[in-house]
Amino acid sequence: MKRMACSLLGLAFFFQLAAVPADMETQKRVHKSKLAGTWYNGNAAALTQQIQGFFQTAPESPPGANRARALIVPHAGYAWSGDTAAWAYKAVQGQKVKRVILMGPSHHVAIQGGSIPRIDAYETPLGVVPLDTAACQKLLENRFIQTVPAAHDEEHSVEIQLPFLQSVFQDFTLVPLVIGEISPESCVAIAEALKPWLDAETLLVMSSDFTHQGRRFGYVPFKEKVKENVQRLDFAAVNHILQFDVRGLWGFLDKTRATICGRNPILIGLMALPLQTQVEFLRYTTSGDKTGDSSETVSYCSLLFREQPEYLNEEEAGRLLAIARTTLENSLKEKKAVVFVPPEDQITERMKAKKGIFVTLKKQGELRGCIGNIESGRPLYEAAAQTVLLSALRDRRFEPVHESELKDIEIEISILSPLRPAASWKEIMLGRDGIVISKAGRQALFLPQVALEQGWNIEETLSQLCLKAGLDKQDWQSDCAFQTFTAQVFGETYRDLTVQ
Repeated sequence: MKRMACSLLGLAFFFQLAAVPADMETQKRVHKSKLAGTWYNGNAAALTQQIQGFFQTAPESPPGANRARALIVPHAGYAWSGDTAAWAYKAVQGQKVKRVILMGPSHHVAIQGGSIPRIDAYETPLGVVPLDTAACQKLLENRFIQTVPAAHDEEHSVEIQLPFLQSVFQDFTLVPLVIGEISPESCVAIAEALKPWLDAETLLVMSSDFTHQGRRFGYVPFKEKVKENVQRLDFAAVNHILQFDVRGLWGFLDKTRATICGRNPILIGLMALPLQTQVEFLRYTTSGDKTGDSSETVSYCSLLFREQPEYLNEEEAGRLLAIARTTLENSLKEKKAVVFVPPEDQITERMKAKKGIFVTLKKQGELRGCIGNIESGRPLYEAAAQTVLLSALRDRRFEPVHESELKDIEIEISILSPLRPAASWKEIMLGRDGIVISKAGRQALFLPQVALEQGWNIEETLSQLCLKAGLDKQDWQSDCAFQTFTAQVFGETYRDLTVQ
């Protein structure tokens, strides 16, 4: 019996020893910070003070604002882009978040699709952030997501976000995704894999800097008016994001070769997020603003995605576009107005709402007609049919659309919120706000997407709006009345990646 007892004690001691390497292995699976002391302050107190300093210069979110679903934030060193990132992170401060899905581009290792590290946590000077291992394991079942350890070893696009996240949320878990090259197929597949995890307590973060201009980046598209032209390039990309125009953004980036390093995380994120989401363009800066040299510059943007239950969902938006398309095709073929009305069971309450609506027609990317009403006495499903005919046949800037053009025409719909007065032009947010200007009995309107499509800043936008109203281009500076509105904008091919 004594011999057996000794044997049992020996076994117990053996199992205790065997457990030690497992604990040691767990410790090895914590990703230690590679950026502390260089990209951001390595001392916890000083880092906290640095981030709080950024927050002090960022605006407060409006009271009662809808829940944030996602952010686009830059990933340069905090001295360069921390103030821009703070605008987005301050907007979600205090929101209940239990999981963060964080996608950043792979800067050092060429990979296909996405990679999730097989670790347990990340560590920064502000503490340890555990991974959501269940979500990570499930996502790794997707054939376009794997584990490439080298892709995470020195990658800054993920880790740079963690101190900000630790400063605004408590007790959250992390799903880190490093994204390499993607195809339309893998973009859709990864987005579909993410959708089930984007619940009410999850925040999606897309980590990206914008245009890298200069010889050291191998991208010198502009030699004159570099600052202005880089801004126009960035604003055009942002405009596609604001409209959830995934296909348009993909084509734009391929055409311009714009060096937006997080393009692929952004494309995946736009495919994953629901259409009932409002996007706000919060802040835009460049490294050239700090150095005074725009010939070698990197751009930084912060964008915020909020849930918007009043917006049409994917199915409703598709039906409204189908109403407009069918009405336009039938009317041009019959050479008379033939308004398409869907079956009653396909008309939802949101489609019956009486809101302002504009219908924009584009032919091979160029404007072919745009007419609408700020306010409408008709429900949306009727107004869409009526307005598409006005855009096609009554826009005096263009010849009427001909039946032979139908195959090349793309339809875009903008559904407007009610007008609200602005005390000053300084309240206007480019990209978010449509603008109505009034003075001396004259009035003109720009939809929210116009300014960024043209690459204008707020001063240029207001000057052009004055000219449209028949005013002097500087009249916006005094005695003008401003009204603003927001719009849900969607098009027929915005999320169609089958045609590239």
